[in-house]
Amino acid sequence: MKNLIISTIIVLLAACLCGCEKSSRKPDVDEARLTAVKPPADKPKMPLPAGGIVLSIESTAITADELIAPVKPQLDDLAVQYNYQQFNTRAKPLLANVLIQKVADIKLYEKAKAALPENVDQAVIDRIVEQQVQKFIARYGGNYATAEQMLKKMGTNWQNFHQQQRRAVLVQAFLSDEIKVEKPITHSELVQYYESIKDKSYTKNAFIEFRLIDLEVKKFADPNDPNVNSEQKAKGLASRLAEEIKNGEDFAKLAKKYSHDEAAQNGGLWKPVRPGSLVEPYNVIETAAGNMDIGTVCEPIAAGGHIFIVKLENKQAEAIEPFEKVQTEVEARYVLERRQKMVDEIINKIISQVDMSYADNFLEFCIEQAWHQAGK
Repeated sequence: MKNLIISTIIVLLAACLCGCEKSSRKPDVDEARLTAVKPPADKPKMPLPAGGIVLSIESTAITADELIAPVKPQLDDLAVQYNYQQFNTRAKPLLANVLIQKVADIKLYEKAKAALPENVDQAVIDRIVEQQVQKFIARYGGNYATAEQMLKKMGTNWQNFHQQQRRAVLVQAFLSDEIKVEKPITHSELVQYYESIKDKSYTKNAFIEFRLIDLEVKKFADPNDPNVNSEQKAKGLASRLAEEIKNGEDFAKLAKKYSHDEAAQNGGLWKPVRPGSLVEPYNVIETAAGNMDIGTVCEPIAAGGHIFIVKLENKQAEAIEPFEKVQTEVEARYVLERRQKMVDEIINKIISQVDMSYADNFLEFCIEQAWHQAGK
């Protein structure tokens, strides 16, 4: 058992998942630590409550600030939009969800500690925790001071960070021991799973990306001379521009100067387009692009009162990676997803058994604090 736990700890050093254990006959929160905090009357200004209220879970106290911080931006927005009673109604579910997660984390950690064998080598765990701490420092160029500043911005310190890493190690070890996937995966299961995720994960959608000089024929009409052939005039300019491009003139520069298209200010560059999505007369652009190589420019195309000059920037045909090529990756994803479902089932089952009925007063206090912190 000792070797199993240690091996599990080493393998599973991912982030800590939230959970909690089944509540016993006594409530999960210490009612004696709470004082009756009545919701304030529907008034814009209220006196701040004296002292601080905490919720005691196991040997850990949850403060109001801990509950408010993760959802403070949302709470501040609500405080601007609504009066206190409306704010209360909308803020309570947000804070209750944070509270559930915090209680779950505490309960799961206690359960993980209880499941740890008495003879497990604590030095092994300490070394793994230290490795995680060193990885964190390495993210900041190995600069201890910079890493410490980041911890301060996160509202914590080195001591708490070490504790958090230790919690993560123990919880992951506990969960991995609870989640044993012994049923072998069949080939047909993998193929079925591949088909379910193929379009999202293993299909490259077709697209074309191009620059366009769009000359609208009607804009070449001369109101002072009805005999001017606007189409002939547009074609003449298009031919001249095409020749300049062949001689090395910058396509984007010419598009900015002459194109009547909205993309002219971006040098005529369109966002990638899915084949079949262009309506007349722009669908001729797609037809032309299908016969062009990337980087080439087509001859002027007349269609529906427009003269188009197209430069193909990029294109891609639809491509699907076959199952045989990605089978190993598909299997890894399938195993991970199956394990995650099992974790979720364990977490949801335990959370559903937590008695939070004694936390109402604490939540009301947190709502009031959040209202005041928003400047109300």
